[in-house]
This record gives sequence, C-alpha cells and structure tokens, in this order.
Amino acid sequence: MASENFNQLLNVFWLRPETALWRYLDIEAMRDFEFIGRSLDFGCGDGLFSFIRAGGEFDPLFDAFQKTANLDRFYEKVDVFDAYDDSYAPLVAKRPDYQITVGFDHKPNLLKKAAGLGLYTETVVGDGNEPLSFEDDSFDTIFSNIVYWLNDPAIAMAELCRILRPGGQLCLMLPNATLPDYSYFNRLFVQTKDPAWSWLDELDRGRLSDNIKQAASDKQWREIFGSAGLKVRRHSNHLSKHIIQAWDIGFRPMFPAFLKAVEAIPVDRLADVKSEWVESLKRFAVPFAATEIHDNPTNAFHCYVLSK
Repeated sequence: MASENFNQLLNVFWLRPETALWRYLDIEAMRDFEFIGRSLDFGCGDGLFSFIRAGGEFDPLFDAFQKTANLDRFYEKVDVFDAYDDSYAPLVAKRPDYQITVGFDHKPNLLKKAAGLGLYTETVVGDGNEPLSFEDDSFDTIFSNIVYWLNDPAIAMAELCRILRPGGQLCLMLPNATLPDYSYFNRLFVQTKDPAWSWLDELDRGRLSDNIKQAASDKQWREIFGSAGLKVRRHSNHLSKHIIQAWDIGFRPMFPAFLKAVEAIPVDRLADVKSEWVESLKRFAVPFAATEIHDNPTNAFHCYVLSK
C-alpha cells in the first residue's frame, strides 16, 4: 500500500512520476524532522512538496502542470514551471497539519503559486546567493533542499547559521560524492567526451549536471558545517543508485508531448483518464520505491539535521 503522501505526490506529478518517487523518498528521509516555532522553507518553489509533506491533500483533478510556459523551449533547459496568472487555482481538499512561517524563493511566479496553498504565513522573494534579509537568530527551524544549487554552499550555510537561533534545527538535502557516477550524462558524455552521447545533454536539461558540481562526501559536508558554526545531530543517506538512474530518464523527455495530449482530452473524460493513469503508475512505483536501500553510504543524497 502506498502512503497518503505517495498517493498525493503521484497524483500531483502524474506526468512526471520520477519526481513523485524522489520527493516521496525525501519525505521518508526527513520523517523525524519537525517544523517548530518561527520556521523557514528556504527555496520553497511552488510549495507543493512541503504542502504534501505537511499532510495537505489536493482534489484529484489538481496537478503541478496547470500553469506552465515556454514548452517550445523545453530542450533549451528553460524552467517551464516558472509561470503564473490568476487562473492558477490549487484545489486544496485538506489543509496541511501545520504552517511554515516563511516560504523563500528567487522566482516570484513560483512564490505566487505557493502563496495560495495556505501553508506559508508569508512568502519572501530573494536570492539565496546573496546576504539574506532576515535578522540574526530569527528562526527556530529551517528546511532546504536547494542549497546545492547555489554558487557557494559554504556561504549559504554561514547565512543559514546566522539566522538560526541557538538550539534551532536546520534540515538539509545535499548530494553525495557518489552522485556523479549515477548520471548517464556525466558518465557517458562529460567524462568520455564521446560525441555519440552528446544528446544526453538534452535529456539531462541541467539537472544532475548542475547538482554534480556540489556533490561531496559526508566528511566534506561536515567540514563546511563546522566552518559555518553548525553541528550534525542526525545524518542518513537516501536515493539509491537504481532510483537515481530511473529518475535520470523517467518521463521527462516526453513531458511536452504528454502535456499536449492531456490538453486534448475532453474535460468530462479527464478525471477517468487521470485516475486510470495514476492507478497504473502505482502498480510499479510503489514496489519500486520499496527497493530503496535505506541509509546505504553509497546512496546519492545526504539528509542532515543540524543545530547551532
């Protein structure tokens, strides 16, 4: 049986089930982390992950793809989700079990999507590469799964430490040193320079190739934490090699075509089509998620809970 979190993720990301799988295993990895006091979701994006993690539920007809743009530039690595207008309506069926004080992101369109979820008390636009606008010691709890996208995670870590109150907790998802070997693009093209594999650049779309830049071992991350003034309270590894390699391809290459196909479905048929699609996904996604090798040091990502 799939957990309700996984059911929600598969429904919301039905055209990109590899994303649902990754996010479900993220939720499992941070199971014991709680948002308490004044809290910050640093790099919250559209808020869907944190909303579902908080126990929120959507109407089955809602999904993450209701407002996209620039699909014709999909293979140019454009973020097609960075789009918004007043027609965007997250169909909330159940409110989340808790609220997060601040949702922070650098894309205003994504924050506008997040603001409609009822999860964040406020949303703040800002660049995580720059000094943060928050006061010293102003948050009890911080979560982020985007630090490795920033130019210099060590600088970002120092800023997060600055705004974390003494005794507060910071939960981070960070790539392990093993990740580069799990990327088809990196292993078959970047490392070999073989032009026969250059097409993998379009498949990768900058995802794993950008993540790989910041991949580091547990020892290396702990050195960065220590320099920032942070201590490791809990550490685990998740996202096994075979999970990452499935995600590396997934349904991503077909996304623009899938979305056009969905738009061609008559409105009175969409609910039935989507329900059958999601139930079919569960037949494979649920047992596949169960093959995750928990806390294997070779897994592709670290989950840290840190304190100041």
